[in-house]
Amino acid sequence: MRSFITQIKAVWQRENSLILASKWQLSLVTWLPLACMLLIYAIFSQGIPRDLAVAVVDQDHSRISRNLVRYIDANPSLAVTHQVTNLAEGKALMQRGEVYAVVQIPRDFEKKIYLAMTPEVSTFYNAQYVLIGKLVSSNMAKTFATFNAKIDAVKTLASGGNLALIKGTIAPISTQVNPLYNVSTNYVPFLVTAAVPALWQIFVLVSVLLAFGSEYKNNTQANWFQRADGAVVSAVIGKLLPYTLLSVVHGLLFLSFFYGYLSMPMHGNWGYLLLILIVAVLAGQAIALLIFTLTMNLTQAISMGAAYSAPAFAFIGVTFPAESMPQLALIWRALLPITHYMQLQIGQVNYGQGFMALLPQLISLGLFTLTFVVAIYRIKRHRDSTLLADNKVILAGHDDE
Repeated sequence: MRSFITQIKAVWQRENSLILASKWQLSLVTWLPLACMLLIYAIFSQGIPRDLAVAVVDQDHSRISRNLVRYIDANPSLAVTHQVTNLAEGKALMQRGEVYAVVQIPRDFEKKIYLAMTPEVSTFYNAQYVLIGKLVSSNMAKTFATFNAKIDAVKTLASGGNLALIKGTIAPISTQVNPLYNVSTNYVPFLVTAAVPALWQIFVLVSVLLAFGSEYKNNTQANWFQRADGAVVSAVIGKLLPYTLLSVVHGLLFLSFFYGYLSMPMHGNWGYLLLILIVAVLAGQAIALLIFTLTMNLTQAISMGAAYSAPAFAFIGVTFPAESMPQLALIWRALLPITHYMQLQIGQVNYGQGFMALLPQLISLGLFTLTFVVAIYRIKRHRDSTLLADNKVILAGHDDE
């Protein structure tokens, strides 16, 4: 009987040969995750949304209304791309996706300003695009505030006021808001650093499901167990080992890309991040193996794995605060390894948490690896029942002779 290490090595070498023999499996564990990471980065590489299309309905056509339109267009996040004659045209443009907002400047806009009245400028925006809608709304508010400040300043100067009086009238309370993290409100640290790990988790799950599912689909599990001298634990570890190493390498590459090549702020410890990556990979693999053993069927396991991992990005608490999620969503969130990983990554990268601070979340992530025990037991039971059934068939054949 060969040693435990020798058994693992034999299965590992066999798995490496299987990966190299399959173009799809080889792509899945080498260049495809990196290509998807670069694709996501390319989509959001601009970082800060610029020139969001806006349509203007100027019903006044006065000097001040045209000045307001220029103010809107001068905002870096907004661009006046259409000037239409009525709201119906603007609504049609919004429904076709050509603009994100429509601004209506009413008739007698300039006249009411001169008469010290309060004309109402209406902004309609598409809130179905949640992030874009918030950007349009906030930038419109800033633009109107700046424009109003200018009008108030001109009125105060015209009535004989001085600069100090203007400041006190326009901004009686001075505020200072300082973002501690993601100072430039860049979308790359906000979205990409969460979307890439969520996609990475899918690759971790799918690679394991394909590796084990292919054995049972092609009826090669007997050869797989034979390489490990029938030891199920050695067979599972040896089979997982190449995928574990490659998944950790992928994780290190995307972290190095973000916090090395792109020089995003990194306040944590790279040693801790490596530990977190390894535990996250093992947790994802344990869940994948458990999902497979529930069916022992590749097609069904892939479907279950996709349903489990694909929506994970919505539950990790980056785009929607976890505190506002309903109880069912919080339960589902807790059952996803990636949510615990993201909390650990954010804690390290943004806050530079010490080991004791990250330990509770690391333990929560590590608990997923306990499903390895259940999965290995189910594989062994399935192997034993298959061998028993085969022996019965052989004995029945001998009895017939």
